[in-house]
Amino acid sequence: MLSLKKSNFLGWLFLLIIISGFISCAPQEKPQPLPPRISETLKTIVVIPFDYYCPTETPLPFDCPVKGIIPGTIEPEAKEIMNQLLRRELPKLVNKYNFIFLKQTDFETLLEEALNTSKNPQEVIRFIANKTGAQGVLYGKIFRFKERKGLSWSVEEPASVAFTLVLYYGETGTILWQMEFDETQKPLSENMLNLSLYGKIKWLKAEELAERGLQKILKSFP
Repeated sequence: MLSLKKSNFLGWLFLLIIISGFISCAPQEKPQPLPPRISETLKTIVVIPFDYYCPTETPLPFDCPVKGIIPGTIEPEAKEIMNQLLRRELPKLVNKYNFIFLKQTDFETLLEEALNTSKNPQEVIRFIANKTGAQGVLYGKIFRFKERKGLSWSVEEPASVAFTLVLYYGETGTILWQMEFDETQKPLSENMLNLSLYGKIKWLKAEELAERGLQKILKSFP
């Protein structure tokens, strides 16, 4: 008869094999192809600092269609964290472009100039691309960035993060690619497939969840 200790070990081993099987069967993100003409000309992308969702905002200055995301708490440091993560992860995961990362003050100056010329979202994109010498404009918006309450092994409330990234074509101002991330961490007992996202069997901080979400959606970046 197996000892209780050995039985527990085999039980955990069996569980990990099952989880690994689920993960290996999960669909893998692939880069989305661009039309050949755009793919040949899109070499430089200007990256705008992350924006905050505002329930009273107008459609200007950017067309950013998002459905299904429920906005919520946004921590004060969310914008700075997301900008830092994007600066680090984007060139690492998407190495075929030259990225220009705008500072907040530089972006605000450009935006003011653009809006003095036109309030049409596509014209604003074209203006920013032309002024920065880029063929693409990448824009991000934060809808939720809620820190966990508790520790990595025990929480009262889990971290919750939601954001979107949108790539516009500088020549026309139209959307080339858009992906959303919307996740409130759940126990693995509710969804074992989330192990591939969470990375470890622990409760993540909001920054850790955002980092994994960014890595996930950038896998489909064209």
